[in-house]
Amino acid sequence: MPLHNTHQLTLPLIHTRNPIQPSADRTDLAASLGNSFMTLNRFPNLSSADVCRHAPEIGNAGEALVSSWAARRGLHPVTAPAGAQFDHIFTVGQHLIRLQTKTTVGPGRDGKYHFRMTRGNSGDPNGTCRYGADAFDIAALVFLDLGVVYFTAERKVSHKFSPDEANLIAHAELECFYDCLLTLGIISQCQFEELTADDLPACG
Repeated sequence: MPLHNTHQLTLPLIHTRNPIQPSADRTDLAASLGNSFMTLNRFPNLSSADVCRHAPEIGNAGEALVSSWAARRGLHPVTAPAGAQFDHIFTVGQHLIRLQTKTTVGPGRDGKYHFRMTRGNSGDPNGTCRYGADAFDIAALVFLDLGVVYFTAERKVSHKFSPDEANLIAHAELECFYDCLLTLGIISQCQFEELTADDLPACG
């Protein structure tokens, strides 16, 4: 005699919702979508004034890309508390690495990507200042229009790259990160050569 299951799965009823009625004044998109969206929705075609005005949002976007990069590689990124001189902590084996992220939305007027290694921004009432010698371990430079992150342990007041250099970095993100680990003494030269044995483009 066949057995019958008396417990049947009951799906919840799905009630249709009335669509949100748009404003009668359809020309006032900023009121409906927000000023920030109306401006940043044009990314990467932003003016210098737009970039300055929305520096916090652009910075958050760069930090989110760095977090995503690290999470996809099992580095367990942790966001640093507000006021810290670094933005993330990566876990590499038994080591904790502090990273400071800087983001640019695209090339400047000279056709090159610029990164200034200073705290604050031009619109900050407290101005800008340089980081201390031991403020962080690695700089993560985000080319936001390319979705590319360049990792460097080199201490500079600023970094500048041509579009061709940025495209090379896009194919060598991991090698650049390995180079930082070598500089910090986390891996040996032999381990670096083993990790980069696939003849990737030279970093730096």
